[in-house]
Amino acid sequence: MPKRVVVSHFFNEAYLLPWWLRHHREIFDHGVLIDYHSTDDSVAICRELVPHWEIVPSENATFAALLCDFEVMKHEQRFPDAWKLVLNTTEFFMAPGLAKMERLVAQHDLTGVRLPGAVMVDTDPNSPPDPLRPLVEQKATGIWEDEIDFAALAIPGLTFPTRSRLYHRYTIGAYTPGRHDSHLPRQCNGSRELGSIRWYGFSPWSNAFKARKLQISDRRDSFDIKNGFGAQHQADIAELDGRWSKLRPLSGKLRNAA
Repeated sequence: MPKRVVVSHFFNEAYLLPWWLRHHREIFDHGVLIDYHSTDDSVAICRELVPHWEIVPSENATFAALLCDFEVMKHEQRFPDAWKLVLNTTEFFMAPGLAKMERLVAQHDLTGVRLPGAVMVDTDPNSPPDPLRPLVEQKATGIWEDEIDFAALAIPGLTFPTRSRLYHRYTIGAYTPGRHDSHLPRQCNGSRELGSIRWYGFSPWSNAFKARKLQISDRRDSFDIKNGFGAQHQADIAELDGRWSKLRPLSGKLRNAA
């Protein structure tokens, strides 16, 4: 059985997937990649870069937050003894102290660790990143979520720290909608020095990146629309550029020290 497993879902992510897959195949022994019926080269890219990982078709026809989380937990359950993390394609796990973090969680008999998150914001959109070089090295500017005044920004989807993900060793993550929190007992807060999540929500700020953001709104589930899940996906290009413009002046080279 694999020691570390990443679970992720994707729809037409041919732009970001090469960076994401190359980054995470160095960290995880195994991956379960849930395809939301992509029509681009996403599946072929996965088969090429991580041929030993699983690619499974989603059982959901649309993006439904609750059903999506239920689906990823069913896959988590297949690896009860592994360390697990569920990520979006925009989320990059930075794990310089991964072994130490796992050791500390085990020593204190904890269930898992909540990883601090950062919102990545491109401050130099005129410099496109090289597809063959790590994205985290080329586009490294952002804002730690615990340093953001969410109320002042008033950006949909950024109303509270949303990129803290749970790295855990229980059978399932027992997540709240969107996996922003978990019902599991005995969690602890992680440190930036050992592990964190960098959410490429506004980086790289290229036309290709914006196009992948715009495609989601038409695939939201009617239940989610009615109940306000995934409201950040309902935007046109002007709205996206407006959100990026608010964040750009706050973005800088990330510091590890709190």
